[in-house]
Formats: sequence, structure tokens, C-alpha cells
Amino acid sequence: MARDRSPKERQRRQLERKQARCAGYDRILIVSEGSKTEPNDFREIRTAHRLHTANVEVRPSELGTAPIQVVQYARELFENGDRHRNIQRRAFEQVYAVFDRDGHASYFDALNQAASLDDKLRNDNRQPVVFRAIASIPNFELWLLLHYKDIQGGHSGADPP
Repeated sequence: MARDRSPKERQRRQLERKQARCAGYDRILIVSEGSKTEPNDFREIRTAHRLHTANVEVRPSELGTAPIQVVQYARELFENGDRHRNIQRRAFEQVYAVFDRDGHASYFDALNQAASLDDKLRNDNRQPVVFRAIASIPNFELWLLLHYKDIQGGHSGADPP
């Protein structure tokens, strides 16, 4: 039976930094069509589910509210960052562009562009990035109501023109 060489050796091993036991969380960027409702709702969801604020960044699109503009801004913010908002370039593992269907002319183009970017961009760790369009039909507010409240009213479910 072998013994430890010395008390100093035992103490050194006890003071060594331990290896991480679980994987780190993905860093997520969410860019929304709306400047108030969606960012506030995502912040409330983040708080309710106790998601660490350092891992989830929620920003409204600054290029406009058309779906293609939301996707373009999400890509631009990911690739270039924003030093005024302390967002580093390529600092996310997942990027989401959130917009309503609302009959936008660029709706399908936005879906296609987001799909073409999925796993094509690389982050600061040179890993492929998940890039997804999250389209709420007909709109984000109704989606939230249906998922978090017991709604008894009817909805036609018809897509807007």
C-alpha cells in the first residue's frame, strides 16, 4: 500500500483547480422585428426561466421591421458586433431572427436566407453557428398568449394576404 509522499503534496492536490463538470452554455443572439414587445417578452422569459443574462442577448432590428431586414441585421450584428452595446463580433453559438408573418413580401426570402446561413457562419471559436428564422404566424403576441395563457376565444387561423 503506497502512501502520499508528503503533507505538502496532499495539500497541493487539494488546492488544484478542479476540471469543469458540465459543459458551458451556448451564447445566444436573438434579433426581433419589434423594438418593444418582443425584446421585453424575451427578457421576461429569460428572467422567468432563470437564464443567465451573459448567455442571451436580445436586440431589436435596427435595419427595419421587414423579415429580410431582421435576418440581415442578425447576420450583421453577429459578424461585426456592436462596441457601443458591448457585443463582440462572432461571439455566439446560436443566432435567431424573430419576425411575424403579417403578409410581408420578404417573408419567404427571409426564411430562405436564414436557412442558407445555418451552419455556414463560424463563431470566435471557429465552430459552426446555428442561424434560424423564428416566424410567428400570424404574430408574436398571439403566439405568446396561446402558449402562456388559457385563451377561450376563437381564431380563424387564416394566413394574412
